[in-house]
Amino acid sequence: MSKRFPFTKRSIEAIPSHDPDSPSREAEYSDAECIGLKLRVSKGGRKFFQHRYRYMGRKKCLSLGEYPYVSIQDARQMVHEHKSLLARQIDPCDQREHKTNDWTFRKFSKELYMPHALQHKKTWKEDQYKLDRQIIPAFGDYRISSITARDISTFLSQQKERTSNTTANHYATLLKRMFNLGVKWGLLEKSPAANLDKFKEPPNRERYLTKDKLPIFLKALDEQEDRLSVAAIKLLLFTGGRRLEITSLQYCQVLMEEKKLFLPDTKNGRSRHIILNDRAIAVLKELEASKDQSPRTKDSEYLFPSRKGAKKPYMYDLRKTFDKVCEAANTEDIVLHSLRHTFATLAIQGGASLYDVSKLLGHSDVSMTQRYAHMVDDSLQKATDNMAGVIDRAVGG
Repeated sequence: MSKRFPFTKRSIEAIPSHDPDSPSREAEYSDAECIGLKLRVSKGGRKFFQHRYRYMGRKKCLSLGEYPYVSIQDARQMVHEHKSLLARQIDPCDQREHKTNDWTFRKFSKELYMPHALQHKKTWKEDQYKLDRQIIPAFGDYRISSITARDISTFLSQQKERTSNTTANHYATLLKRMFNLGVKWGLLEKSPAANLDKFKEPPNRERYLTKDKLPIFLKALDEQEDRLSVAAIKLLLFTGGRRLEITSLQYCQVLMEEKKLFLPDTKNGRSRHIILNDRAIAVLKELEASKDQSPRTKDSEYLFPSRKGAKKPYMYDLRKTFDKVCEAANTEDIVLHSLRHTFATLAIQGGASLYDVSKLLGHSDVSMTQRYAHMVDDSLQKATDNMAGVIDRAVGG
């Protein structure tokens, strides 16, 4: 392949990895349409844009970021901006350093990343929670250019000890996304989170309340003092709803005559209804009856309003009450999301099909419900064994 050609998506993706036997670490290609724009290709196949130029008679090079996180259009635009600076006798390297030094991680998170996440991520609230609770307290005052891979690895190890391997990996995913955007936006030459190794996660295990544990759990739940949290946890168990779907409910979403809850905005971006059973309806009626008994709930449009001074108008975290219940009921191996799995498990044990459970849980793809397939198989096994027993009795008779 020629070392000089017009950069296009097809031509760049056709470039092979640099020859592993070559004495040079990387191969370099030049854009025929934008003088000074180069592409470095490593022996591992990674591709990086850079700008080669002269300033005050000296050859200089400035990294622009990794392809495809930095697009061809973005790379050309950056080279154009650098040439404008050079025309005014300003070194782009000095400008980059000054620009980067102005950005602390806190400023980068608040002013660049979160506005971007708000526009492009359905789960931006989860990112905000992780940033506010753990990441910004750890890195907030650091300049983003000074954060190293070792800093991030230390932070993730702390999260692993504090929570679990899975949660630490969720933090790693968020940090990788943020630093990749920092590269794309020209604030960083490369991401310090690019080569992080994930912690080994335990195999997926559907944790749920068994029929034996369920009455013990409910009894412990009824003994808790925070009645709003108790009602929210019950509604999670009796509907199979996601935490935020339930805790953010407004009274206008409760369609009691139709025995439904209307969810206008769900995790998969679609509206849906939750069909209510008698236990869920009883919880809702109790909430409605007690609404005027507390200043906290009296004038609120939310079923589960937050306490005065909270950032959100509705309850966000139920773990305090939930943990107390689990300790009292000796069910500490489950988490709050296990209530959703419990709902699905009990539905299948009650005769529901995988298709039924998929609709009840609001899964966008029925394949997400396949985790419960073994429970259906168990029910079918019992059914065929019962049928065989009928034949045995008939033959014996």
